Amino acid sequence: MKKNYLGLIVGFMVLIFGASALAQDGDEEQEGRPVVPAIVAIEELESEGVQAEFDAVADTDESAPRQPASPLTEMWVFAVYSSDCGDWEIFPSPGTLSTSCGHGGASLRAAVLEVGYGSNPIAWYQGGQLPSSANYETELWCDQGGGVLAPCSPGQTVAAFLRYYNLDGSSVSGIFAYQNTSTNSPWNTLSTSINILP
Repeated sequence: MKKNYLGLIVGFMVLIFGASALAQDGDEEQEGRPVVPAIVAIEELESEGVQAEFDAVADTDESAPRQPASPLTEMWVFAVYSSDCGDWEIFPSPGTLSTSCGHGGASLRAAVLEVGYGSNPIAWYQGGQLPSSANYETELWCDQGGGVLAPCSPGQTVAAFLRYYNLDGSSVSGIFAYQNTSTNSPWNTLSTSINILP
């Protein structure tokens, strides 16, 4: 009789501690962030190459395991467009603090180039946060070799994103700012800004 009770008690304790260990494993899994794989371009785009620093992700094929997406390593306001300027004012490398073209008119746009993968893009203009719908287009850019980035060709692994923002209806003269947080480790946040002058 004592053996039966002892067996039941031991079995019950194993069940309780086993369930507790499983619950803890589940909690740790929820706290850990999933690794997001890099994506492969499927549509051909055209543009000139841009030099940038980034962590290259190897091209993948159907038989190879999917590679994790690179974290954000660099970003900058790549271009600003307005009706009065008449064309995109392009900033091919980081470090430009303000525009020089006379911006104004009905249309006002900004484009941000971010190298790596981010999951929480936020943009502001004149101190106000823009709605996510202000990002009206995103181009996929790939490594063309030697650290040169340009729009992807089919089958290339995406290394960067060119995000276009609609600022139409805003008065010219203000700071356009942007930030994003890496999708994968180390989950760092990068930001950039430019002063748009009339």
